[in-house]
Amino acid sequence: MTDVSLPRRRGLPPLLLAILYAAAVLLPLAFSAATGEAHRQISMQAAAATGTVAAAMILLQMVTSGRFEVISGRIGIDVTMAFHKWAAPLALAFALAHVAFLVGLPDAERPARFARRLEIFLTADSLGDARLALILLALLVVMALLRDRLPMRYQVWRASHALGAVALVALLVWHVLGDGRMGPMGLALWIGFGLAVTLPALWIYAKRLTRPATDCWTVAAIRKVTPRIWEMTLENPAGQPLAFRAGQFVWASVGGRRLPLHDHPFSIASAPHERQLRLLIQEAGDFTSSLAAVTPGTRVGIDGPHGSFGLGDAPRGGLVLIAGGVGIAPILSILRDVARRGSDVPVRFAYSVHDVADLIPKALYRPALKALGITPLLTATTGTGDGVARGRLGPEQMTQLLDGLDPARTDVLICGPGPLMTSLTDTLAGLGVPLSRIDYERFSYGAGTLSAKDKRRLGAVGLLFAALTAAIAAYSLA
Repeated sequence: MTDVSLPRRRGLPPLLLAILYAAAVLLPLAFSAATGEAHRQISMQAAAATGTVAAAMILLQMVTSGRFEVISGRIGIDVTMAFHKWAAPLALAFALAHVAFLVGLPDAERPARFARRLEIFLTADSLGDARLALILLALLVVMALLRDRLPMRYQVWRASHALGAVALVALLVWHVLGDGRMGPMGLALWIGFGLAVTLPALWIYAKRLTRPATDCWTVAAIRKVTPRIWEMTLENPAGQPLAFRAGQFVWASVGGRRLPLHDHPFSIASAPHERQLRLLIQEAGDFTSSLAAVTPGTRVGIDGPHGSFGLGDAPRGGLVLIAGGVGIAPILSILRDVARRGSDVPVRFAYSVHDVADLIPKALYRPALKALGITPLLTATTGTGDGVARGRLGPEQMTQLLDGLDPARTDVLICGPGPLMTSLTDTLAGLGVPLSRIDYERFSYGAGTLSAKDKRRLGAVGLLFAALTAAIAAYSLA
């Protein structure tokens, strides 16, 4: 590229994030060990360890939801949100283990003891907060895992999840403080922990609620560019463009609504140098089904930019851009940005849709292609069109895109449906492209198989959780 000074990605490195997370989770456990809070029985030690770790993990859920760039800026908001989703069931498992260790196993020689302990947990007034917290945690986990299947509007789900999370943190801290065995330092530790994770999360909402009305963008134009995709062009009345990296997205609330519950994530299709902000929005239910009613002049609240998808450094051997469906939005932003900057390496572009009618107008990407001297690879599974091949993107097309490039030095950016991204990732890896040079954001792991990149990410998360389990075991046996 003639201009290689791409904006730096904000956020902490992945390894440092993992170390800080483990340290935060284990801090209360280390404090207990240092202050000599130990039990004679191993089961009671295990109960204390699992309960402490579960409590710390639940509190940290407040800051791993994806809105904090210091956390998601490097690893990606998709990975952050996936971690948030995976950590919750594990925290629930530790919480259930905490109860199980406290109650103990049935003993044939002393059957009354098990029944007595179970009755205490189920009926004791002093454990009412613990029971309610456990039920609320289980409910939040189930609702998160089944979100797409629940007959509930997204805004209602978000509101219930947010309020439930705040209530859970309050119940949890109250239960820990009511333990009665901690000194002033222990009380200060848990109160500080609770405030440290709750206040930043609440600030996200407070910042939006107190935002001046003049900060809103307005709709300059809106039109339908495919049967299911709308192009919304926004402008800032103050004349200030949004500072972002090509490939990022924003949370937008059409109508200027202040409460973040009405936010929706949309990828930016315009380039960073453009004053107007262009969003490509696919009709998918709820708000998006009412886009036809949006008119020029409508206020739109913007929170962003967010996301780490895009070019981190100038490509060294080649750049391959691949889009599927509405995933063309961030790829279009990157393509236009690269065209403006110029490129010292070959750039390839592929765009695939289900039906040829789903292709966005060529006028949106043709100038950039012309500037870079690119012949696009366009495919559709149904329908015919000028320059559009029939079929899906697969090994043959990936080989064609890499022709003349050194796969080991080529950067690939993919955005589209999950199955498309994962299958092409494995195909490209098989053709010699390092996984570290293939970038995509995957927000749902329910469709399609896991790619080698997904498995690597899950393996890293699994190692982190294994380390926490090992720490629990070490504390229990100490």
